[in-house]
Amino acid sequence: MSAEPRIGIVKYGVGNVFSVLAGLRRAGARAEIIDRPLRGYDALVLPGVGAYGPARARLEPHRDDLLELVDLGTPILGICLGMQLFFEWSEESGGSYGLGLLGGRVTKLGARKLPHIGWTTVERVRECRLLEGVRSGSYAYFVHSYADVDTSSGFTCATATYEGSTFVAALESPPLYGTQFHPERSDGPGSRVLENFVRIASGG
Repeated sequence: MSAEPRIGIVKYGVGNVFSVLAGLRRAGARAEIIDRPLRGYDALVLPGVGAYGPARARLEPHRDDLLELVDLGTPILGICLGMQLFFEWSEESGGSYGLGLLGGRVTKLGARKLPHIGWTTVERVRECRLLEGVRSGSYAYFVHSYADVDTSSGFTCATATYEGSTFVAALESPPLYGTQFHPERSDGPGSRVLENFVRIASGG
């Protein structure tokens, strides 16, 4: 792989793709927004701002390609909703199956005020390449009402807590990587996450 890896940001009708594009380019990637085909890239990103059910339906044409690329070991970064779509199921949208790339379920946060919007500390629970150089207790920017609240899973890298609800804030199960927060909106720590993913994509 090249020092400036080609990273495709999958276009499937969700927001924030241009912020992700700009963040990856600043991190040193040759990033572009793509539809199909998904092959031919060093890594992919599933961005995410929106509702689970409709997003999953729009990803259906990509599903076989994504499964094949996972089998080939192509790094894939899921951001917010994009990370939630890795899982088997979400109770959002009246209940919807995900991509089934990781075991687990996405449930509504047990908080009085939703969505959870704003800056919250991220607590690291193990060493992960995606979070190298990100200090435990760093603030990251979140916008969500649903999350994986089973923080005991082996792929959990970091957690966050909002109004007493603790959830997975970052995960790593190569070639799958994910953040419930938005790295493209999380200043220094978020920039470091994107730089780490670019390094992973380059084979470093």
